Amino acid sequence: MYDRGLATRLHELTATLFDLEETRMFGGLAYLKNSHICFALWDGCLFIHVGDESASTLVKDGDLQNYIYIAILFNCTLPPKTAKRAPKRALHKAD
Repeated sequence: MYDRGLATRLHELTATLFDLEETRMFGGLAYLKNSHICFALWDGCLFIHVGDESASTLVKDGDLQNYIYIAILFNCTLPPKTAKRAPKRALHKAD
């Protein structure tokens, strides 16, 4: 469950700026860059993934667009995630 109005607003803010993947996750909505969550909506809350250095500046600034921009810039510094391989199954020989 998430706020669809805020989801629309976030989509409008980011649609033309960055190549983000928008995906449903855990009953909410997440926006990813390089397979890392930049920000997500869940249970009436907005979660923003930023580095430790940027976290202190967010408290001082009430502008949603700046929060999102900082989150995306931080996530762009992270290496892309690689796909995890399924573990190999042990083959059982018939006796």
